[in-house]
Amino acid sequence: MGMIRIKNTFISDLQPAINDGLWLKVVDGGVTLYLIEGGTPKPLKLVDDNSTAKTSDDTVQDLVGSVEDEKTANTINGAKAYADDVKDTVTGTAEDTADDLTLYGLKAYIDSKVE
Repeated sequence: MGMIRIKNTFISDLQPAINDGLWLKVVDGGVTLYLIEGGTPKPLKLVDDNSTAKTSDDTVQDLVGSVEDEKTANTINGAKAYADDVKDTVTGTAEDTADDLTLYGLKAYIDSKVE
């Protein structure tokens, strides 16, 4: 792709009816940024400059990730996997005993004291 001089810049919650330009879409809590080429919006993404001045080693950051991300992934889906794991660990299972430090373990402990 060659150099593009962007003359059409729009700030709106609706996509502008243009073929080429820059669109700052107003969303709840901020804006998202799109480059519109041939009428098709393409989201602009964050870039990790790898702490260097050169652009040749810059990498696009995928903050969302995918639903297959492990809990160690530095993405939104990775954070969700981590939260799900913590929830499952804290909740435990119905087979937990009063000695288990889980919600089911606490229930078993309370049940043993009530009986």
